[in-house]
Amino acid sequence: MSGQWLAREVSDTAVHAVPLDDLITHDFSEDCPCGPRARTIARDGRPDGWIYTHHSLDSRELSEPDRDKGDEA
Repeated sequence: MSGQWLAREVSDTAVHAVPLDDLITHDFSEDCPCGPRARTIARDGRPDGWIYTHHSLDSRELSEPDRDKGDEA
């Protein structure tokens, strides 16, 4: 487990943040088996964007220092 994350823009309106070296290989899609959380990002003069935050299966989020700063849904 590396504890690292990768953010990848997969389209003009979607970015996926996935954990690297997790117990599974994550799909860069909203249908990933981990059940990623989707958040809408309003963009002036452009269509809204989406950020998909994938869930690690190794529970690394529990030990990350900024875990309580997010807006978990």
